[in-house]
Amino acid sequence: MLMTLIKIRLQGILLRQTKSSKKKGNSIGKLILFGLLFAYVGVVFIGMFGMLFYSLIEPFSMMGIEWLYFALMALFIILLCFIGSIFLTHHEIYEAKDNELLLAMPIKNSDILLSRVFTILILNYVYESLIAIPAFYVYITNVGMTMIEIFMFIIVVLTLPLFVLALSCLFSWILAHVLVKIHRFKTVISIVLFVGFFGLYMYVVNSLQTYLVWLVENGKSIAEAIEKTVFPLYHLSIALTKGNIGSFVIYLICALLPFIIVIYLLSMNFTKMATSKPKMKKAIYKAKPMKQNTMFKALVIREIKHFTSNAMVMLNGAMGIILCIIAAGAVLIYQDEIQMIASIPQIQEYMTPVLCLMVIAVSSLNMISASSISLEGDRFWIIKSLPITTQDILNSKLAMHAFLCIPGGLILSVALIYVTGIGMIDSLLVLVVPILFTLLIDFLGLLLNLWKPKFDWVNETVCVKQSLPVVLTMFISMGVAIVIAMVYGLWLINLMSVSMYMYSVIIVMVLLDIILYYMIHTWGVQQFDSI
Repeated sequence: MLMTLIKIRLQGILLRQTKSSKKKGNSIGKLILFGLLFAYVGVVFIGMFGMLFYSLIEPFSMMGIEWLYFALMALFIILLCFIGSIFLTHHEIYEAKDNELLLAMPIKNSDILLSRVFTILILNYVYESLIAIPAFYVYITNVGMTMIEIFMFIIVVLTLPLFVLALSCLFSWILAHVLVKIHRFKTVISIVLFVGFFGLYMYVVNSLQTYLVWLVENGKSIAEAIEKTVFPLYHLSIALTKGNIGSFVIYLICALLPFIIVIYLLSMNFTKMATSKPKMKKAIYKAKPMKQNTMFKALVIREIKHFTSNAMVMLNGAMGIILCIIAAGAVLIYQDEIQMIASIPQIQEYMTPVLCLMVIAVSSLNMISASSISLEGDRFWIIKSLPITTQDILNSKLAMHAFLCIPGGLILSVALIYVTGIGMIDSLLVLVVPILFTLLIDFLGLLLNLWKPKFDWVNETVCVKQSLPVVLTMFISMGVAIVIAMVYGLWLINLMSVSMYMYSVIIVMVLLDIILYYMIHTWGVQQFDSI
């Protein structure tokens, strides 16, 4: 039963990533494509960590602190596995939709829990291999290892993810208790945590070269700090570099004991946690003046509530909003460097169009309207059956995209205007041009979604990740900024000034907005009624 449950869990995770339709299975070509994609990502990570370890092994050997090499390897494994599995741990153990169904069956609670734990553990082994394989290859080819050290390395590879899993379960347990008490803010908290971990990952990747030099220069100081504070990593490293049995036993105790304790506590409280429901306050009716919204306002509120109810849908469909806010913060932090660049005379002529392109490029990752029809799913007949005009329905979907996306672009535009100190006319252009671009993508996305709606999705995330309208909207929106810059740089730079070109682009963008909006209320209305 345990093996069967593990197989079902793994199949479910695979299907969530590859299957996009309830009726159609995965084609061989699609599975091959996903396999090649995962293989490419694996090769990139292995190559990246291989170069990192190759750069560390020689200086650490010269300083006589080879053990720090394995301490850093273990630290990288812990961080990658924790970040990669934290949300999956929370979903698989505490928020799985089949918890109550399985608990009602003649299946041991221990089998249900262990199946979820082992599924996460298997994925942690995949994450670990991206670091452990290059670390082992670099060390054994440059320093060498005895058979006892190789045996210990294999045991470390098998047991280190157990410690990471204990950390993930503990953090997920805390997160589950928090979300149960503040269920209303569940989506917001999920987004904040995801963006935080994503930002940490991007920061580490971008700063890797800088910290590589710092690691080499401060190797002995880091080694002393690890030896005094993180003694399990120190003993792990001593065991692998010197074959010390005593250190190996100490490491095993530190790795296995937290895992055993966490699994015991989970088994004791699994039923209660798996069936916990958010606490709902009892509604107390109080007579108040009746407020009535207009039909259009009610539709817009409905669209926004539906879109913001799923954290993954928000992250995939509106990543541009988050990046605009992050970019605005970065502009304010590095304003001295930006002002220095902006003061160069040769750049001042191109300052306004460059600022417009920056906001457009960041905003190009907003594709909310491109999935707004598909997200209706099997509830699409409900909105069609209501006494509402098709124009109001389509306008509400357009309004949702504009209402959510325009403020993010304005925040970035205002930050750029403040830091660069451009004139009033130029400031107006930096504010208006991104709005015109947002409306262009808004109208285009809805038209494409009306052309190819997708209602037979397995989960809502499919609509904003794998549907044809979203993919086309993404490539077109990202391509617009590139095309605008390339056309002028390659062909028109000697034929007209950058100001004239910018005004020409604005006129074209306004015309396209008008044409697409007209198409929505002619062809789009007919297409919506015929679906």
